[in-house]
Amino acid sequence: MSKPIALVNFYSPKSLGIRYLEGALRDAGFETVVVYFKGFHSVHPQKPTRDEIDTLVALLKQKDPLFIGFSVMSSLYLEAVNAISAAVREQINAPLVWGGVYATLFPERSLEFCDYVLRGEGEGAIAELARRLAGGVSPDDMENLSYLQDGAAVINPVRALTMDLNSLTMAPLGLDNKYSIEGALKQGDPSLGSYSYETSCSRGCPFVCSYCSTVSLKRIYRGENRHYLRFRSVDNVMAELKAAKAAMKGLSVIHFWDEIFPDDKEWIEEFTRRYRAEIGLPFDIWAHPLKTDPALISALRRAGLYQAVMGIQSGSPSVRKKVFHRVETQEQILAAARVFADAKVPRVIYDLILRHPFESLAELRESYELCARLPGRFTLQMHVLIFLPGTDIVEEAIRRGVYTREQLDGMMYAPMETQYASWWDTDGADPDTNFWYRLTYLTQFPSLKGAAARLARDKDAGKSTADGAAARCYALAKRMARARHIWQKGWAVMKGKVKR
Repeated sequence: MSKPIALVNFYSPKSLGIRYLEGALRDAGFETVVVYFKGFHSVHPQKPTRDEIDTLVALLKQKDPLFIGFSVMSSLYLEAVNAISAAVREQINAPLVWGGVYATLFPERSLEFCDYVLRGEGEGAIAELARRLAGGVSPDDMENLSYLQDGAAVINPVRALTMDLNSLTMAPLGLDNKYSIEGALKQGDPSLGSYSYETSCSRGCPFVCSYCSTVSLKRIYRGENRHYLRFRSVDNVMAELKAAKAAMKGLSVIHFWDEIFPDDKEWIEEFTRRYRAEIGLPFDIWAHPLKTDPALISALRRAGLYQAVMGIQSGSPSVRKKVFHRVETQEQILAAARVFADAKVPRVIYDLILRHPFESLAELRESYELCARLPGRFTLQMHVLIFLPGTDIVEEAIRRGVYTREQLDGMMYAPMETQYASWWDTDGADPDTNFWYRLTYLTQFPSLKGAAARLARDKDAGKSTADGAAARCYALAKRMARARHIWQKGWAVMKGKVKR
């Protein structure tokens, strides 16, 4: 019997990608060992301790794998992955293979820390790599593979995309080959004890937002761009969800992580009918202003949609179009918001990216003015702009002279604590910027919308009390937001438990 393949996922105990890779390897006849190394915590992320790294290395040594696969999705935790890779290569002879978004976009950088990189969608490639290594055959001419030869990177072309997503196997839940490391080593599938399940009905995205890596991943496939967005059948999705519901006794909520949830009329009609009858749990989706058909959103609501997250990103049409590469108009955003309000979706969340160097004070004010017009009840998620390696906005910042490449590298490859801390940096040095940011935040609370409008008039009139009053209202709103979050999260979980 061939040696097993070890797959390690970082800072995400519910990785869809790992489960698909494991499924491909199992279909090819290989045993697998899966390790979930540390959980995700965006407020207080923690570097791995020396003991945690040693625990991982000892486990991998014990399993004696054919090769070790690291899922390297993001630069946010790259410092930790680099350190772990060095420890693994020093103590274990098995080849170390990196895959994931970061490794795909930066194979040369990645090969400083691993033996092989598998670029792009990896189910077919990882199964072929396992067969070749098990059979003693060189993988050097493999599609998707990158490696070093005489110190230079060899980057092979990627294989064609899998058009039929139903043909891909997701490893079942509850297998005893799972381990998690968070302080101590624990055997067992961490998903089984969760109240939520995460999946996706599709792959790809039709949009080209500059702050997202999707457009760069599309370019890898070049001539296949028109096929990049693909969908699973409803039957395939239902089979997965029914298996999850049977395995996870406390399951209460389904999270769909599609970049944009499917909006095909026939697909939605079948999905909503069957989901309501066969699954019957609250679920959430990601939406887009140009993909919010009233009839389809209403059907999803009746099937159990309890939360929709939609990106607005900026209330400034100029920032959206010229900086973020988003083409929707103010009217289309407001119309989409009206669809969610009319459908009575219990929780609607709008994402904003504010307080960044591409934005003027007048453009920040436009975000306040647009949010003040949003109908219904909603929550605002107000982020700073995170520059991710390989995204178009990095090159845009350099082109405009906003940052140098060296400055951006310093931000993008900073320690994880520094990067995550910047997510929650809401107060700056400029009082006018703070004022309009705070007023934008107030618009999500009906009881504070009137106060925000009065403060805006006071600011325009030059009243010196406006800034202090805005700060006090903002502090109150933050307390209200925390209480609302706890209530809404509890509501979804309890509703799911009742429906089970």
